[in-house]
Amino acid sequence: MIRLAIHGGAGDLAADQTDTREHRAALRRIAEEGRALLQAGASSLDVVERMVVRLEDCPLFNAGIGAVLNRDGMPELDAAIMDGRTRACGAVAGVMRVKNPVRLARAVMERSPHVMFMGSGAEALNRELGLDEVTPDYFITEERFRQLKQAHARGVIVLDHEAAFTPAEPTSGGFGTVGAVARDAEGRLAAATSTGGLTNKHPGRIGDTPLIGAGTFADDRSAAVSCTGTGECFIRVGFGFEVHARMSYCNWTLERACREALEDVRRLGGRGGCIAIDHEGNLALPFNSTAMYRAWMGADGVIHVGIGTDDVD
Repeated sequence: MIRLAIHGGAGDLAADQTDTREHRAALRRIAEEGRALLQAGASSLDVVERMVVRLEDCPLFNAGIGAVLNRDGMPELDAAIMDGRTRACGAVAGVMRVKNPVRLARAVMERSPHVMFMGSGAEALNRELGLDEVTPDYFITEERFRQLKQAHARGVIVLDHEAAFTPAEPTSGGFGTVGAVARDAEGRLAAATSTGGLTNKHPGRIGDTPLIGAGTFADDRSAAVSCTGTGECFIRVGFGFEVHARMSYCNWTLERACREALEDVRRLGGRGGCIAIDHEGNLALPFNSTAMYRAWMGADGVIHVGIGTDDVD
């Protein structure tokens, strides 16, 4: 009973002015690769890492190449991964020279005695472990530089898919935080998330993505969860662990636990959504923004792709 879901960020945008064809194609292609790996017997942990690596390497999303830029025009990348079988986890924050932050997050989990590294220390560990290193300009795209200039001009901090630009200047490329959740043939759950954060954010800001129990969480007894949206509010809710707790202690369904946790986010002024799979293979993909870029495979074995609420294919 294999299952998977991926996301490419959330926010509010004018759907009729945003060309999402490339994003849909990329989400479908990556989800299909994940499905093939699961069908071949790969572990959920290997699959979520692989799908997030592919999303980090795609310049259409806010992770890895194409990550958004902070106030000073620099990329600062965060990532986390968690194994639902053992609750082992690894995370990195504020890195600028790590080619694939999710790979380093997994290395932190498996090759160090710690859970989380930040900044120059994380980059030194990446080098020490022989993982791929790049210069910060590797991540910067023309689209992201343009978006930063617009955000500077308006004095705003911009969410993944945010309508912070005028109708005459729609954002046509370069979107959201990425994540993946999976259930493999042995019933093991895993989650991974990666992001560049918010356009025009204050240097050093860290959101919910690398915080285990907030933006990333997995436990085989309950669910695997990856979040996207207003990170500060997801942190305050403790979103991932909140879903686990409501399922474990209140015997709530995955759908209800995610919906109620997202309502807590809304009450705090946050927007966004999550992708989640429970131990029985049920999926939940709720969001309270106008869009959440997502793809998934449920019980029908078919890859579905959606952006808004009414455009699923």
